[in-house]
Amino acid sequence: MVELIVLILAILCVYLIFKYMGLKKEIMSCQDQIEYIQENNSSMRISSSVRYKPLLKIIKLFETQREDNKSLYVKHLHQEETIKELISNISHDIRTPLTSIQGYVEMLESANRDKQVQYIDIITKRLNDMEIMLDSFFLYTKLQTQNKPFILEKQPVYPLLCDVLLSYYPQLSKIGLEPKIVCEDENLEGYINADQMKRVFQNLLMNVIRYGSMPFQIELYRKEKDLACVFSNAIKGEHIEVEHIFDRFYQADHSRGNNGSGLGMAIVKDLCEKMNIVIEAKIECGIISFVMIIRG
Repeated sequence: MVELIVLILAILCVYLIFKYMGLKKEIMSCQDQIEYIQENNSSMRISSSVRYKPLLKIIKLFETQREDNKSLYVKHLHQEETIKELISNISHDIRTPLTSIQGYVEMLESANRDKQVQYIDIITKRLNDMEIMLDSFFLYTKLQTQNKPFILEKQPVYPLLCDVLLSYYPQLSKIGLEPKIVCEDENLEGYINADQMKRVFQNLLMNVIRYGSMPFQIELYRKEKDLACVFSNAIKGEHIEVEHIFDRFYQADHSRGNNGSGLGMAIVKDLCEKMNIVIEAKIECGIISFVMIIRG
């Protein structure tokens, strides 16, 4: 009986030794594969012939982490290319008002008082254009590189819209734009970030000021459990490619040398996405509409 027990233990020991040696060999193989992947930046996947669950789990975790790192790297490259393109475009766009400012500054020296006042007004406008461009550039860059989500709170949207409209009223009135506000309930609420929602309204209004004409209407109404906000206005005559309107640097009136950055609507799109707001643009019978569905 003792001999049988010893024999069984001996067989078990031999089995465990072979099992250990096989597992050690497989771990060494995985190590070699990982080193090869790192040294050669290879996309090869780690393989294992041993069905040992803890080892397979480690391999799976490694592959998952590698895919995550690859995604982050691709995203980082995309952000770098985006920023390079932004810098290139904004540098080109700033050159125009800078050249204009330089010319008017030179003319100031020999101009009479009336002309000086006129030139100073033009210089001030060009400086404001540059400020708007740079502000758009920095905001868009921040949106592209910031992963922190916005804090959303359920709150009325109408008061925010009124605040923004009031601040833009002089500009709208100056060019004859009188918005018609259609709101079925001033207390309609949606999940938004107040500061970012104001920025969305500001950019939409600037878009109307640059490219729009009467009729100009803003609607707020309940859409099932959500809230719909629609900006609608007639188009001044430029051909607008509505499918590209949210692309960065898209401008409807290239031929007229508009002083905008071309980032306004791209910023609107990004801000809406970060607030889980669905936004779309459509054109019907010469009227362009921006429809936002805000989660209620």
